[in-house]
Amino acid sequence: MFKRHPFCLGAALISLAITASAEDTVQPSVPTPELLTNAHGERRQWTGIGRLTRPGGSQCIASLIDSRAPGMAASGPAYLVTAGHCVDKRNGVIGHDTEIEGSISFNFFVDTQDQRHTFALKRTLWSSMQGLDLALLELDASLSQVMAQGIVPLALAADSPPGANVHVIGESSANELGLRLTTCSQATTDFVIAAPWVWRNIYSTDCLGLGPGSSGSPVIDVQSGRLLSVLNSVSEPISGKAAPCSLSSPCQVPVQTDKPALTTGFSIPLGRLQGCFAQGFANLSLDSCQLLPGFELIVEKNPRSLTKIATDAEGNERLPRWGLSFSLNTPRYRYKTVRNPLACENPEGYSGTIAAEQNHIDEPIGPEPGWHFLCLIGVDSAEHKPSPALMGNSLSLATQLLPAAPVPDPDMTVTALPNGNVQVSWRTAPPHLTLYRVKRGPPATTDCQDPAGFRHLRHKRYEFKAQQLPLTLCTVSEDLIEQRSAVRTDLLQPAASGKK
Repeated sequence: MFKRHPFCLGAALISLAITASAEDTVQPSVPTPELLTNAHGERRQWTGIGRLTRPGGSQCIASLIDSRAPGMAASGPAYLVTAGHCVDKRNGVIGHDTEIEGSISFNFFVDTQDQRHTFALKRTLWSSMQGLDLALLELDASLSQVMAQGIVPLALAADSPPGANVHVIGESSANELGLRLTTCSQATTDFVIAAPWVWRNIYSTDCLGLGPGSSGSPVIDVQSGRLLSVLNSVSEPISGKAAPCSLSSPCQVPVQTDKPALTTGFSIPLGRLQGCFAQGFANLSLDSCQLLPGFELIVEKNPRSLTKIATDAEGNERLPRWGLSFSLNTPRYRYKTVRNPLACENPEGYSGTIAAEQNHIDEPIGPEPGWHFLCLIGVDSAEHKPSPALMGNSLSLATQLLPAAPVPDPDMTVTALPNGNVQVSWRTAPPHLTLYRVKRGPPATTDCQDPAGFRHLRHKRYEFKAQQLPLTLCTVSEDLIEQRSAVRTDLLQPAASGKK
């Protein structure tokens, strides 16, 4: 994945997961964004930060990387770094060396609209939405050609210490004026969940002023001026409509409900790009590069992000199962279940290799309530060694397990109206009362204990006309795992004033 939020996908996804305008949230001691200018070259060092535009109108921010070796002139292609969801939103797919359509406009300032320089994209060298939300792209131009237009690339930084001051520089597609700068502090975060995505070993900031289309914005170390990370998503204080740890409200776990609700930005570190360039060219096969091998796993249906322990008719508890079916582009795979997704990057505890044709994992989830994670890696053979790059590419799927709880009886109100009609209102209380199923009919022929004929209730309020009455109304509550309550039976009679 804002208040006009569509899940967040490009300008709609942060386009991935920003839920509400940060400018609407009071957050003391954090500077508001500054609209940057560059008509006189005063922000020349940030000309390499541009608006990335993809087919269909999807927009993000991307940064030109300084891929030159120390002391060397520009000699290779021009490379960009941005958020992975700006390229491919599929969870489980590590993209590598694929064609890409789109362009980037550099010198993207409010007072340089007639001096912007646009270049076409050529290919995706690497992209991921699992573990990291990151993409490395190549332009259809050399670095020297881009720099000849006065565009300055950004050098990659080593990791910064927690608490470092950072600049976030970008622009939401809602404004489209030019780059804005906000300064704040940065901290490390073990992992963030925005189901179905799980991002590991990332950064968090308290910067303000970010909106849809600012995904991929660079996070720059104030002291060195180097590029530390790229913006992935922003979590706003929960409004009551967005569930925590969902697409529209990414979260750290455990969710800290005892602290003030503040805007939190999450960004993806670039440490794994270090060692992937030689003599100005990207080379992902270098031993020093930590991006490959990867794999492509297509999930047929994502596991529930929220589930619960079921109770059978005899009162026995039954654990839910992962029920994961998928296709895979490697001959074999390994998996394990853990309570902390950082363990997905540790090779210990994984299963033996399993043939890709056996593509269904149905391990039970639990038994302890809380978050559970399924880790999976694709491998070429039983002898395939778990390199740091492969483990960094491991897939983490998350689900939150709730304890067993009965489904509440229907919570509804039946009201006789002055015109003789009868109004019925139903109230839900997720996750244990998520929807209703109802049926209705003539009292003489309607049996509420007969399961046939129940339909999903589409409206939470309905007015029955006096001329339709009397009716028998049958209502049953249902929870998130489709367990049902006892049936409630109501005989709806026309109000006295409606009789003739």
